[in-house]
Amino acid sequence: MWKVLVADDEAYILEALDKLIDWQGLDCELVCRASNGKEAIEQLGRIRPDIVITDIKMPIMDGLQVARHIYENYAAMQVIILTAYADFSYAQKAIDYGVFGYVVKTDILETLPETIGKAIQKLGAEESKEKEDTYEDIFGRLQKYIEKNYMKRITLSDISQEIHANGNYLSRLYKRKTGQNLFDSINRMRLNRAKAYIAKGYRIVEAAEAVGFEDISYFSRVFRKLEGCSPREYEREIRGRAAKEKEEEDDKKE
Repeated sequence: MWKVLVADDEAYILEALDKLIDWQGLDCELVCRASNGKEAIEQLGRIRPDIVITDIKMPIMDGLQVARHIYENYAAMQVIILTAYADFSYAQKAIDYGVFGYVVKTDILETLPETIGKAIQKLGAEESKEKEDTYEDIFGRLQKYIEKNYMKRITLSDISQEIHANGNYLSRLYKRKTGQNLFDSINRMRLNRAKAYIAKGYRIVEAAEAVGFEDISYFSRVFRKLEGCSPREYEREIRGRAAKEKEEEDDKKE
């Protein structure tokens, strides 16, 4: 649920908001009521509300001072201003402080829930973007680690410890971003390099060890699964192709 703090120096307003707004229906919880701006600011760091609803005119510190403090220290919080006036003489200043919306007290029970709902939509969109940014950051680090270490014998536990993320989560994230199984992709990179080594004249066991396969039987199984032939068949094919190309080159020279 989204946490809400309300600040107003009029006790009956605080009581009305507490009792007459369907907070649960809005997926919210009214976690704090403050009677002035100073009290509200003192609670912000402890409670960390998602939405702050504040009267624009209060003793000690007014609503604009609260909005300014939030703007400078808690950028993600959404501020809704309560005012007794319909002309909004403080509108420009409040815009400078990132205030989300205004509610006139005479219409508070009718318009406040709608304004809160819109603030929640904004919070949800920003939360989704933040999560996506986090996914992109983790996926980027995962890709870099794979590119740097794919020729070593790495396990999901090794990757998890390096990226500081759950291994199963990393596997699901990689599948979601690429459409491929994480270790099928790693093995594909290994086999591409192994094939290049075989083409250069490496023995199959040497090529397998060079790209992180310690078990030659496992290397052969993976090779057949991803390439559709055994390493030995690939070696014969590549050697035969090379011999034919050499023969054709020799014929040209003659």
